[in-house]
Amino acid sequence: MKLIKAYWPAGIWLFIVTVLSTRGGVPMPNFNLIGPDKVAHAASYFVLAALMLYGYSKMSGRTPGLKGFAVVFALAAGYGVLMEWVQKTFFPNRFFEFDDMIANSIGAALAVLFWYLRSRRETRLESRIDGIN
Repeated sequence: MKLIKAYWPAGIWLFIVTVLSTRGGVPMPNFNLIGPDKVAHAASYFVLAALMLYGYSKMSGRTPGLKGFAVVFALAAGYGVLMEWVQKTFFPNRFFEFDDMIANSIGAALAVLFWYLRSRRETRLESRIDGIN
């Protein structure tokens, strides 16, 4: 139950990303890493990875180590790759876009980097406070 409670925000967001990734009516792709579509991809996977990290922290009571950060990045970026394959394979008028995978991975990496830097900052602040007391 603790697992479900910790990860339900990530699960809901994963469902939203899946629905948005499989809807039809998307125009033919052209490789472009800069544009509103790629920003939306990066933002979606930033949120996904951040919610996964939130779930991890909530469930374990601590910030993940480097291995945990790597696992979250791999899961979020891997899901982005999977969704591109699913779009190409099962949904007419959807395409496998390499630049979408890059944008998804960038978003996940930025979330992991942000969370890592934030946790390091908090650790330093706690050390300073402990040194004062």
